Amino acid sequence: MKNEHGLHARPGANLVATLKPFKCEVKIANLARSDKYVNAKSLMALMSLGIKKGHEVNIVFLGEDAQIALQKLSAEIENGLGE
Repeated sequence: MKNEHGLHARPGANLVATLKPFKCEVKIANLARSDKYVNAKSLMALMSLGIKKGHEVNIVFLGEDAQIALQKLSAEIENGLGE
């Protein structure tokens, strides 16, 4: 995570909004804390991971439009998720 304040409510909401239109399942884990994966389309689940600046995350995309969702989310992350 490159954002100065990590993945707090605003960038988390932007991440969720980016993924919501896609049919695929998206799971995310904060590798700095555990290997527990949560639903990346849920803001509450994202916040439970406690992702801070410098933490490494793993995101898994499963389903018919997974490749498109991956490309869209990658672009949003590169742009700071609205920060």
